[in-house]
Amino acid sequence: MNIEEKIKIMDLHIIGGGPAGLAAGYFAKQKNLTFQILEGSSDLGGNCKTISFGEFMYDTGAHRFHDKNKDVTAIIKTLMGDELLKVNSPSKIFWEKRLVNFPLEFSNILKTLDKTTIINIVLENIINIFSFNKNNKNFKELSYKKYGKTLAELFLINYTEKLWGLDAENLNNKIAGDRLKGLDLFSILKTLFIKNNIDQKHLDGSFYYPKNGFGSIFNSLGDYVGKESISLNSNVVEIHHKNNLIKNLILDNNEDPQIKNLISTLPLNLLIKYLRPAAPKDILNISNNLKYRGLRLAIISLDLKSFSNNASIYYPQSNIPFTRIYEPKNRSIKMAPNDKTCIVVEVPCQPQDLIYNSSDDEFLDKIKYNLLKYTHIVESDIINSTSQKVPFAYPILDYEIEDKLNKLFNYLSVFTNLNLLGRSAEFKYLHTHNLFIHANQLIKNI
Repeated sequence: MNIEEKIKIMDLHIIGGGPAGLAAGYFAKQKNLTFQILEGSSDLGGNCKTISFGEFMYDTGAHRFHDKNKDVTAIIKTLMGDELLKVNSPSKIFWEKRLVNFPLEFSNILKTLDKTTIINIVLENIINIFSFNKNNKNFKELSYKKYGKTLAELFLINYTEKLWGLDAENLNNKIAGDRLKGLDLFSILKTLFIKNNIDQKHLDGSFYYPKNGFGSIFNSLGDYVGKESISLNSNVVEIHHKNNLIKNLILDNNEDPQIKNLISTLPLNLLIKYLRPAAPKDILNISNNLKYRGLRLAIISLDLKSFSNNASIYYPQSNIPFTRIYEPKNRSIKMAPNDKTCIVVEVPCQPQDLIYNSSDDEFLDKIKYNLLKYTHIVESDIINSTSQKVPFAYPILDYEIEDKLNKLFNYLSVFTNLNLLGRSAEFKYLHTHNLFIHANQLIKNI
C-alpha cells in the first residue's frame, strides 16, 4: 500500500502539529484510531517551540504548565518523567521603578501605594460589594467592578490595552480569564486585620516546566504519536466539501487526502478562507475581519548570572514598548550557562504594524534602548541579540465578538465531520490543560 492510499483510508485527519493537534493525536493513538497530522512547517510545536540561541535556549512565549486538571497533569508527567520540574518563581509588575506582586495582593499594595490611594481602593471595593449587580458589558466595566476604578486604572487597564491593541471598553470581558481572581473586599479585610496573612492560593509562581524548555512537551508528544502519523511541510490550501461533509483536502504538495473525520487547529479565518465551495459572502466578511494579536520577541543574552528572580515581569506603562520580560533560566537552569542568562522581551503587535515589519537591527535597537532606560542592565552586560516573530499569538476578543463567532460557528456546524480545536481555531484564550480536555472529548465522539 502506497502512502497516498494509506492516507485516504484514515479514520481522522488533523490539520496542524501545534499543541492542539498533538493533543488530538495523543488521544487518537490511545483510542487506536488511524490518523494523520498535517503540519505546514518543518517542525512541530506551533507557537510553543523551544529554540536554541548560542549557549542559550528560549521559548516562543512565556509558557508554563499549571496543575489545573489532575488527568492532564498525569499525562504530562508520564510523557516527561523526571524532565518535568516543579518551579516556584513568582511574577511581578514594574510600577514606578518598583516591583509589585502579580497577581495583585493587597498586603503588597499596602507597602507600595500612599494612604490616600489605599483609602480610595478600600472605599471603591466596599461600594462594589453593595452596588447593583449589573452585567459587565466589557473588560473595563468588569475590572472596575472587580478591583475598583483606582486599582484597575493603576495596574490593569493600561496593560490590557497595550497587550490587545484596543481600548478596554471595546474588549470582551472574557479576555480576563483567571486574571481577576484573588483580590476582593474579603482579602483586603484579612490583610488589614490579620497580621502576617498570606493567601497562597492566589500566588501565580508555582508551576511545572520541562528542564529543556516548554517545547520539549510537544516534542515528546510527537515521539509518542510517531513519525508515521505526522506529515511535515504539508500545507493545506483548499478544503473541499459536499452535502454537509468535508470530502477532501488539497495540499501544496498536490496530495488530496480523502476525509472521514477532520479536526482543524487552523486559525478560524484561514479555515473558512480555504473552504471550497466558498462560504457565503456574509460569513467571509465576518471571517476576514477577525483579528489575531501577534508578538515580536527580542531575545537578549546577558553577561549576568541572573536578571531577576521572577518568572515574568509585566510592564503596563504605555511609554514602554514591551509588555513582558521573562527569563528562561528562572524556569530551568538548563536554559542558560551558569554564569550567564538571557531574557525574552515581548512586544504585542499586528502584522501590519511598523514594529512588526521593521528590520531586526531597528527592532532590537529600540528594545535595547528601553531596556537600558527602564531596567538595571547596562550596555556592557549585553552579549548578543536576535528577533523572533510569533503570528496568531492571541485571538482578539472585541466587544462584539460573541455575535460574530456565533454566526461563524453556526455556519461551520453543518459540516458533521468537522471539529475545531485550539486557541486560534476556537477563537478562545486557552491553556495547555484546556486543549487536552477538549481534545479528549472530541476523540471520544469520533
